[in-house]
Amino acid sequence: MPNTWRFSTADEILFGPGAAQQIGAEARFRGLNNALIITDPNMVKAGLVDGIRASLDQADVGSDVFEGGVPEPGTATVNAAADVARAAKPDVIIGLGGGSNMDVAKVAAAVYSHGGSAADYIGENKIPSPTVPVFAVPTTAGTGSEVTAVAVIEDEAKHLKLAVSSAYVRPRLAIVDPLLTLSCPPKVTAESGMDALVHAVEAYTIISHGALDVPAGTRQQFSGKLPISDGLAERAIKLVGQHLRAAVYQPKNLEAREGMHLAALLAGMAFSSAGLGAAHALQYPVGAVTHTPHGLGTGLLLPYVVEYLLPSSPDAFAEIAFWLGEDVEGMSAAHASALCVETIQSLKRDIGIPMRLRDIGVREEHIRPMAEQAVTYQRLARMSPRPLTIDALEGILRSAL
Repeated sequence: MPNTWRFSTADEILFGPGAAQQIGAEARFRGLNNALIITDPNMVKAGLVDGIRASLDQADVGSDVFEGGVPEPGTATVNAAADVARAAKPDVIIGLGGGSNMDVAKVAAAVYSHGGSAADYIGENKIPSPTVPVFAVPTTAGTGSEVTAVAVIEDEAKHLKLAVSSAYVRPRLAIVDPLLTLSCPPKVTAESGMDALVHAVEAYTIISHGALDVPAGTRQQFSGKLPISDGLAERAIKLVGQHLRAAVYQPKNLEAREGMHLAALLAGMAFSSAGLGAAHALQYPVGAVTHTPHGLGTGLLLPYVVEYLLPSSPDAFAEIAFWLGEDVEGMSAAHASALCVETIQSLKRDIGIPMRLRDIGVREEHIRPMAEQAVTYQRLARMSPRPLTIDALEGILRSAL
């Protein structure tokens, strides 16, 4: 059993309204001369790419743009971005947009720096050494990809969403500017916000670092529940409870946008070192079947996962109910923790997240194969405080169906 734990995040974080305007100065400070911006057509149309390029121009940093980002990117998108990088020869890659664009930037940096194809780096610790620096500029409040050592892409050959997991894909600089989220549509705001909540809840309720069985001589991406991640997760959960509804229904409310951007950042910092659990393990096969956004799937699944985990961590889930705004004074831990399930369901209902898997196209015949696929994601399943057997995962899916 390990006696030590590890906490990592982006090398630097620049947070606050207007932070994106400083990206040119930040690149120049690091001696960087030529940037490739990896983004998508919506970011171009919204004028956000122009703003980033203007800042780079002002600092005499050249820039090229790959605007081929898509909502659910696969290896083909990453390889296309890497091809553009080979032609442009950047000394920094900037991922601008939601988690998908940032993930493409992270894996494209590995392909550009080390050759091969995106598929070569799927899995844990497949990247041999540092890559060209990546700056991450999120325009949604949810994924936390700006600080994590994970990038999720689809392996088109296997028709599965899989992770590239390596310390070398962690961004060197995260620029987190709430102003960039003001144009984020309500639906995306809701789904991203639920993803941030899932990150924080799972980071807070996975097994402790002291209970994680780590083979000698290995470097694990996830360390288990940590003192630092606990504090980050608590703050993130409180911020979601305070601001997510307002961010969805009052999109120009800068206080709500700033609160959710901070929540997503803190939750990303928490799970990137601590780890994730069943909601994410299940979302991979659910997403593969339904082609729905990641945050929609994790958010939909969260209360059903919590219901399964209640016996293992009643005190923790009672705290989460309180942090989300419930009055649990005088309640037993069992009663308060059970309230956590309905609290999350109520939040889903209020912001328009589907309540059941059948609402997004899952059918009875999908359930067992999904459970069989989910259990293979052992970097996630092994973090659960209650065993995640195939039967257990099938039970969660049936509850959610």
